[in-house]
Amino acid sequence: MTAGPSTSMDVDMSSEHVAALIEADGTEDEGEFAPSDYDEESIADSASSIGSSIYQHSFHNGRRYHKFRHGRYPIPNDEREQNREDMLHAMMLEATNGQLFFAPISNHPLKILDMGTGTGIWAIEIADKYPSAEVVGVGASCAPKTIAVILTRTLLTCGVGGIPSNCKFLIDDVEDTWENGRDWDFIHARNMIPILRDPVKLLKNAYENMRPGAWIELQDVDGMVHCDDGTLPPDWPILVFTNIMVEAFAKFGTKSHAAVFGGQYLVESGFVNIQHHTIKLPYGTWPRDRTMRLIGLYYRTAAEQFLPAMGALQMPSMGWQPEEIEAFFASCRNAMRDPDVHA
Repeated sequence: MTAGPSTSMDVDMSSEHVAALIEADGTEDEGEFAPSDYDEESIADSASSIGSSIYQHSFHNGRRYHKFRHGRYPIPNDEREQNREDMLHAMMLEATNGQLFFAPISNHPLKILDMGTGTGIWAIEIADKYPSAEVVGVGASCAPKTIAVILTRTLLTCGVGGIPSNCKFLIDDVEDTWENGRDWDFIHARNMIPILRDPVKLLKNAYENMRPGAWIELQDVDGMVHCDDGTLPPDWPILVFTNIMVEAFAKFGTKSHAAVFGGQYLVESGFVNIQHHTIKLPYGTWPRDRTMRLIGLYYRTAAEQFLPAMGALQMPSMGWQPEEIEAFFASCRNAMRDPDVHA
């Protein structure tokens, strides 16, 4: 429908609502994978305050966490996590056959907003794809390279360091008072719903600041484990880990498994014409299809790299001892290499 800002796209990268099964191979052969609302003055005002709160970090067991907005972002923001996010971006492009989004936006969008931009890689690529559009990436825990772009862009109006000239980044808590501009043609949010305290409030704010006929797209990874063929043991270590994540995220007032509620949140926020696409992400290289094997390799690697992020801060706060954590993580890594479990 195009009568108002009332169309949306909800992409859940899980195993629900998919008829086709992923065929298992049973072997492990990884070797075969040979903005007008943001003038320069306002950006400069944002940059001038960076030295106070935005650059403040806390460190726990060798991992760096952002203290912006009282440290309510539960995941590290150090270089290791940034590299993991960029790898997940590559995985998503494989899983979506190279599509940055699914929403049927116009060929000439004027304003695109990337909420929770992270390393900014999606915003940069969408700015390259639509050079006439104003693209803004907003995040409370932007990567340092993104912060550097903000500072540089107060002085320059052309592309810097590979950043398109039509792409800007702002540091802000998207759940705070909406100051992200108006009249957006397309709003994108990837892996945001599970870390939001009030998803409906944010989506209502987005709805009220979109052009008639605009689209919003949520791309989130389902926080639970699924299986098509009964090969998933009830005590599989990754199942245990996902339950730990539910408990850990709840301490921050968020839901690690909230991706499944994306459609519901959109309805509550006023959106209509909601379309839900689901893509399976294998834990490991057990699928027979070569592309799915590559996606599984990406996903397993990302999952393995996420384990220490939880082990640095969240699990110790839940009473886990270092030796218990290491032993549990070893069992998780082994589980994702078991070709007989088609998770």
